[in-house]
Amino acid sequence: MKKLVFLLFVFVGLLSYSCSESSKEKDRQKIQEMELSTLQDSNVITYEKADSLISYYESYVAKYPEDSLCATYLYRAADVLANTKRCLESIKMYDRLITEYPKDAHVELAYFLKGVVYSQTCLNKEKAAESFELFISKYPDSKRAQEAKMMLIMDTMKDEMDLIRQFEQINQ
Repeated sequence: MKKLVFLLFVFVGLLSYSCSESSKEKDRQKIQEMELSTLQDSNVITYEKADSLISYYESYVAKYPEDSLCATYLYRAADVLANTKRCLESIKMYDRLITEYPKDAHVELAYFLKGVVYSQTCLNKEKAAESFELFISKYPDSKRAQEAKMMLIMDTMKDEMDLIRQFEQINQ
C-alpha cells in the first residue's frame, strides 16, 4: 500500500512537471508570435502591440523566474519601451534586469544602453553621463567602453564645432 501511494505521488509529480513544461513552451510560443506580429509589419511599433508584448514578457518572468530566457525577455522589453519613447519605463526594465539577473550576459549591455536611453530618449545628459561613467568603471575593457567615452564627449559639446575641435585634439 505504501508503495502504491509513493508511486501515485511520483506519477502526479511527473505529470504536473510535464504540464508545467508544456505551459512554459506555450508561453514561449505566444511570445514569439507576439514579437513577429509587433515587429514584422512596420518600422513603428504601435503602443497597443508594444504593451501586449511587454505584458507577455513580464508575465513569463513572473511565472518562470529561474528560466534562462527571463533576462532576455527583460532586455527585449526595455528595448521595446525605449523604441516607443517610454524612457523611464525602459530604464526601470534595464535596472530590473541588472538586479534580478546580475550574472547574465545582457547585463553589460544593459548598463551601456541605460546611458544611450538617457541621452537619446530621455534627453537627460546628466543621467546619461552618470550611466556612461558607471558603465566605464564597471567594464573598462569592454568593446563599448570607447563608445561610451565618445557618447560622454558628444553629450557635453555645445555644438558641432565643439565636437570637431574635440576630435582634432584627440587625433593630434
